[in-house]
Amino acid sequence: MQSTGLRYFLAVARTGSIAAASAQLNVAASAISRQIANLEAELDCVLFERRPRGMVPSPAGELLAQHAHQVLIRSEQVVTEIRELEGLARGLIRVACSEGFSLDIVPNAIAAFHADHPGIRFEVTVQPPAQVTQTVAAGDADLGITFALTPTAQVEVLYDGQVDMLALAAPDHPLARAPALRLADLLDYPVALPTRDTTLRQVFDAACAHEGLTVEPVLTANKLSALLPFVRRSRGLALMSALSVRTPLRLNELVSLPIQSRASLARGIKVQAMRDRRLPRAVRAFLRQLLDGAGHLLVHCHYRGRTRRGRSAPAS
Repeated sequence: MQSTGLRYFLAVARTGSIAAASAQLNVAASAISRQIANLEAELDCVLFERRPRGMVPSPAGELLAQHAHQVLIRSEQVVTEIRELEGLARGLIRVACSEGFSLDIVPNAIAAFHADHPGIRFEVTVQPPAQVTQTVAAGDADLGITFALTPTAQVEVLYDGQVDMLALAAPDHPLARAPALRLADLLDYPVALPTRDTTLRQVFDAACAHEGLTVEPVLTANKLSALLPFVRRSRGLALMSALSVRTPLRLNELVSLPIQSRASLARGIKVQAMRDRRLPRAVRAFLRQLLDGAGHLLVHCHYRGRTRRGRSAPAS
């Protein structure tokens, strides 16, 4: 079983069809079909059940998919380790993150890292928090960065910390110079919030319920980026993490206001990696870059048994 055949087989197993795998790999469908036929002949078994809505791995196919996944991950790791002999001159870093990190902190960290190591390439995938964890656990991302409310055993958590929620306003907003807001102050202004399936909204709603308040948002969106133009052009307020809007705050396009609440408005941040995987040197270096940029915004950061206030511990 050669790596090409395993790679084509795994693509079909993941996408559910030869046509979809062909588009994903940019390889002719006939070549993929031929490789799968070769594998089935070599193993003397049927690897896929052909169904009206696509191809599903047979029991034998499920076993082969697990094997293929581990083989390809190990192959990638060996290639990476060989390239590390050249220092940080070449390589690929794959990052999965939830949207709050994709707006500012991750792209800024990539830009800073690229300035020092222009030969390193990046792939960033933006997903819901649970899917970020799944992507990392499957080995399809080197690092996962996400807000999380519950622990998971699927991955190794390299760093965990907390960051507070802030109210964002335009610089000319009536409350722009207020030292802090109470949750009740939000009732007097239009509010923009993410949808109820986000960690931010869940933490916010719980804090409001604790104080017996009901905040009805004027704008609800499933993308944080959709909230920012509303805040810039209205007397509205949006709730967000400072990690998501460092650049607009630095450029004075927005102002941030601390929120006083009886219940905590902090959310957990987790940087995840595939369990028992040795991270390549370039990934470890980028992780240092990322945490150096975020450290002063964290309430606390925990690294492999050590806790520091304000700044994160360096990666080993």
